[in-house]
Amino acid sequence: VMPSCRLVHGSLFSGIGGFELGAELAGIDTLWNCEIDNWNRKLLKQNFPNTKQYDDIKTMQEPEQVSIISGGFPCQDISLAGKGTGIKGSRSGLWSEMFRVVGRVRPQYIIIENSSAITFRGLERVLCDLSEIGYDAEWQSLSGFSFGIQQGRERTYIIAYSKNINAHRVCEYQTIFREFNLQGKFRRISPGWRTRREIPEPRTFRTVDDIPYWVERTKGIGNAVMPIVAWYLFYCIKCHYEQY
Repeated sequence: VMPSCRLVHGSLFSGIGGFELGAELAGIDTLWNCEIDNWNRKLLKQNFPNTKQYDDIKTMQEPEQVSIISGGFPCQDISLAGKGTGIKGSRSGLWSEMFRVVGRVRPQYIIIENSSAITFRGLERVLCDLSEIGYDAEWQSLSGFSFGIQQGRERTYIIAYSKNINAHRVCEYQTIFREFNLQGKFRRISPGWRTRREIPEPRTFRTVDDIPYWVERTKGIGNAVMPIVAWYLFYCIKCHYEQY
């Protein structure tokens, strides 16, 4: 676990708190989150009782200033499993609301998570929007397999940062994404790191329609950001921030 620093975090489309937990592992406090699902909000309140809650991004006004905003806006219209309407679809179109909040708060860093299909169904729109208000951005596809997780769940992660930060950096250009040694950093959290071939197939299936609580739990986990991946993104941001 890394020591605390001046960076603070706000979470949009929070789900069950994958980004919140990743921030906590990195020593970064989450000041607020925003989640519309009632069951998810109860879990967030249970696990992060000191974090302010908003329930609907469409009605969210004047959130507190934070240095990092994270959000995995809905992927249903972007994903290959969806109808393919892209970022203009009724659900994935909520990017415009995330962009509105980002433009109002103007954090130093933004983390965006979505289906890997965003690279050809909306990435250009996201990058253009962010550039217009003064952000540079980098993106990378990350899989749970790289972090020793049974489920691959490859997703595209975008880290955007204020152009003012890059203007003040004195070192040569280097990507914000860093090399990492999982075994050294997560020994206390997950002691058995193994190669992909050694990882067994998941033993659970999404056949839980007859058990109401498990339906909600399985949906929450299925839509969640992997906390270890979230930690890695916050770690990259902290390294980048400390250089300027």
